[in-house]
Amino acid sequence: MRFMNPTRADQRMSRPNDARALRSREALRAGLLALLQEQPFHQISIRDITKQAGVSYPVFFRRYASKEELFADLAAEEVRNLLTHTYPMLEQAQVHASDGINAMCAYVQERRTLWKALLTTGAAAAMRVEFTRISAEIGQSGPRSNPWLPVSLASSFVAAGILEILTWWLNQPADYPIRNIEIFLNQLIVRPATLPQDVNLD
Repeated sequence: MRFMNPTRADQRMSRPNDARALRSREALRAGLLALLQEQPFHQISIRDITKQAGVSYPVFFRRYASKEELFADLAAEEVRNLLTHTYPMLEQAQVHASDGINAMCAYVQERRTLWKALLTTGAAAAMRVEFTRISAEIGQSGPRSNPWLPVSLASSFVAAGILEILTWWLNQPADYPIRNIEIFLNQLIVRPATLPQDVNLD
């Protein structure tokens, strides 16, 4: 399955009717989101999405080139929602970092069906790109625990690690302890990335 960069969808918004385009985009994302709670992505047609969204079939193609592009856009939006609420806490003191991990896991658990669909059916690449981009923006906006570590490298590493752990978790039975995932995220990703380390590079 081939997924297009979500910025391609953003380019379709630069028209005089941006407000209308935004509303239809949101409706299409919500429509796909609702359908994903009921059936796998490959079984969902564009007509299913437009019917659920209350949007005409031609309007769909004014916003997206394919259902895969819509799926990638939904994946990127989910990452933005997750990170804007949790990432700032991950960059703070350990107690706040723990709060950030808890909030992240709670968000994914609440939307478990959707996130499993996103991470296991091909949208993971789009999510990783958006995760890395937002992480880098946040990392460049304030003081960092380890200035010696390039923001681009840290962001890519953190994004890959978090998404890998979440993907593993969502492939476990639904009753797998969420506390274990919080520990994995803290010990494998957050602590190594945020605890100050005195390193001198050549």
